[in-house]
Amino acid sequence: MKFSNSKVANFLICALAAFAMISLGAFRASAQSVTYDFEDGTDQGFGSGFGDDASISFPIVTIGGSKRMEVMDTAAFQQAGRQTGNPADGEYIVMLAASVDETLATLSYDWYVDTSLSPGGYGSFLQLGSYVNTGSGYYAQNFPAVKEVELNGGQLASGSVFQGTSSQTLAAKGFNIPLGETFFRFGFISNGDGTNAKIYFDNIKLSIVPEPASLALLGFGGIGVVGIARRRRTAL
Repeated sequence: MKFSNSKVANFLICALAAFAMISLGAFRASAQSVTYDFEDGTDQGFGSGFGDDASISFPIVTIGGSKRMEVMDTAAFQQAGRQTGNPADGEYIVMLAASVDETLATLSYDWYVDTSLSPGGYGSFLQLGSYVNTGSGYYAQNFPAVKEVELNGGQLASGSVFQGTSSQTLAAKGFNIPLGETFFRFGFISNGDGTNAKIYFDNIKLSIVPEPASLALLGFGGIGVVGIARRRRTAL
């Protein structure tokens, strides 16, 4: 059976489109993330900076219709952390993948500070950062080189609400997680001189996105198929 040039071209184009859809679907499906939004009314496994997850329970407070984790700024510096050695835990999965390439992993969170809750209790400065810690003893923090949040004395004395979202890749934070780890902890640093400073966290998200190289390969594949189609039309 002999096919016309247009039919061959259409077949190849349809095949390319199907290949692209399948590849893109696989690319999206391979993304992984875990979010702690505290909507179940618990602190979802967060504990003191280097303690066991159950060593402290953080209050969960509803603000603006959303439940948030309340964390006091204390002299401990590493204020709140979540740890896991469970391979089925979302945190474990993301951190393990991040150990291969930290540029693909992101830690994001919403923060909220209401300075009217404790007039004069927020001090003259308040700064936030983050850290990671693993079973082998690896530890890294982005503070003070990077201050994810920084409020000055004027802001803290204003009686106003300050809020925002911090989002950074683990590479941007300067983290370089060793390969082969079986225990992971991440958490938050706060630094300030207040006597009653409270920070509210929400939508804490660890996510990892696969390298776009697969899309680049898809592009090369598409170029190859188009090239084959052109050669086929010429031969016919």
